[in-house]
Amino acid sequence: MKERNRYDLVFRVTVHTMNRKLQALFVGVFVLFLLNTAQAQDDEGEIQKVEIEIIKNKQVSVPKASRNFEKIPPRAAEPIKPEITYQYKNLPFHVPDFNPAIRPLRLKAEPLSKIYSNYISAGFGNYSSPYAEAYITNKRSKNKYYGAKFFHRSFMNGPVDADNSASGNTELRLFGKAMSEKVALDGFVNYENTTTHFYGYRPGQDVSASSIRQSYNIVSAGSKLENAKTSDLSYQLVAGYSYLSDHFAASESEINLNWASAYKISKKNRIVINSDYFLIDRKDSMVPSHTRQIFKVKPAFEFSSIDKLTVLVGANMTYENDTIGNQNKIHVYPNIKADYSVSPSVNVYAGLTGDIDKVSLHSLSRENVWINSNIAIFNTNRALEFFGGLQGKISSKVYAGAGLSVSTLKNFYYYQSDTGATQRAKFNTAYDNGNTVRTQFFGELGYSGKTFKINSRIDYWAYSSSIANQIASLYLLGKTFASGALQRPSYRYSINSSYNIYDKLLLQVDFIAQGGIKALDRETKSLTSLKAALDLNAKVNYFVSNQFSVFLNFNNIFASNYQLYLNYPVRGFQVMGGASWSF
Repeated sequence: MKERNRYDLVFRVTVHTMNRKLQALFVGVFVLFLLNTAQAQDDEGEIQKVEIEIIKNKQVSVPKASRNFEKIPPRAAEPIKPEITYQYKNLPFHVPDFNPAIRPLRLKAEPLSKIYSNYISAGFGNYSSPYAEAYITNKRSKNKYYGAKFFHRSFMNGPVDADNSASGNTELRLFGKAMSEKVALDGFVNYENTTTHFYGYRPGQDVSASSIRQSYNIVSAGSKLENAKTSDLSYQLVAGYSYLSDHFAASESEINLNWASAYKISKKNRIVINSDYFLIDRKDSMVPSHTRQIFKVKPAFEFSSIDKLTVLVGANMTYENDTIGNQNKIHVYPNIKADYSVSPSVNVYAGLTGDIDKVSLHSLSRENVWINSNIAIFNTNRALEFFGGLQGKISSKVYAGAGLSVSTLKNFYYYQSDTGATQRAKFNTAYDNGNTVRTQFFGELGYSGKTFKINSRIDYWAYSSSIANQIASLYLLGKTFASGALQRPSYRYSINSSYNIYDKLLLQVDFIAQGGIKALDRETKSLTSLKAALDLNAKVNYFVSNQFSVFLNFNNIFASNYQLYLNYPVRGFQVMGGASWSF
């Protein structure tokens, strides 16, 4: 070393096989040594620059090892001595039956809701009109029910001369039904009275109410026997008797027997046999006692040869002894109907049939209470009728339907008013000895929701008849008119609706419009077209509780004195209030 306070140190470290961690450790120790040495000689002079050079130029390389894998040969099997033998023995295993004591959870039965099987309703309205209705029935019973019904509604006054146009209706009915595992039997006894007045007399006539009074009393009883269990053979036998008498000398008794049955041969085929028998005996002041009979047999076979198509093929064979004209007593009509399901909610049907339509004093007095005494009564021969239509659901709450029928009718009857100041208030029957062709079209649309329901229907009739011209020619001095049906409407439109508000308030609105009625006024010898009848009705029910409610009824809100029969205007605006109680 040339100078004491200065020195040069060149240190070369060559690392060949040392790993990196040892190299770093060695370098760190050496640096610390140099720093300590420099500090110790600080008094002797300035530390010269130190250069450290680390050289690494050796790479670690390992030669590849050769691996030889040899499979270990299997060890030779040595025979087992002595040989193993197996013996199989049936070991009996018996265990006692296991009867667990299971106690199923029993839910508490929900109590049956209380029912109110008895009902009383009463009210009073203008035109001095009392109203009363009652139902009395038994409580819940598995095998029987029975009860009684009472109804009364009357008007002390009417649209013409106060009590001269009074009317009323009263009904009392006893009924019951008993059921076993196989059959069900029910029956009834009924009394009904309908009272009216012939107030269609000429205006200004001095007429007492007692002289124009008319009333019909009907006493009837009936019974029905049917199978109570669904089986291949279903049947129903109905028997009934009814006796009618009026305020004058007319009376009529009627016995009816009806049999309906169907036997299922297979899932898609069945035999249908229906039969009816009517025995009618009528008396009047100028009509001797005359017994009329109608006997019908209607066999048919129903089958489904094509999916979704059901066809019924049969015949209607009828015997009747009406004496009008020279018609045959035995009639045979086709009875064909086809039903096709276009979709699960749309159904299309069509058919061809015919029948004898029973006409009696019972049916005529219900249709027109102002019929005359000693009128002619004959059955209507529906010689041939074609019908068809469709019905279905547009949605779960909306349904619709439409249909058409064309019928050829023989001995079809019309109403014709009599002549005279008071006799013009009475109607006679006139029969078409030829053929009347009646065409009917109908359509309906309805909505049924939880709180709101509405249904509308329209009917249209067209008649092609020779009797209208015969009557017109006789009373109109030879004048005729093209076609029509006397005292019968050509159209009717109706709407029925109800709205339930929170189960407390029930609103019901009905509307009926019908017109196209033609009538022959024999006094003026003129053909009259009656004005269209527009009738709007409403009913409001308020439920005070589950048992008690009050109501208000409004009838003929338009206060229109329309006529459905010539010379017979209806009552104007009517209102009635009352209450109902269930117990």
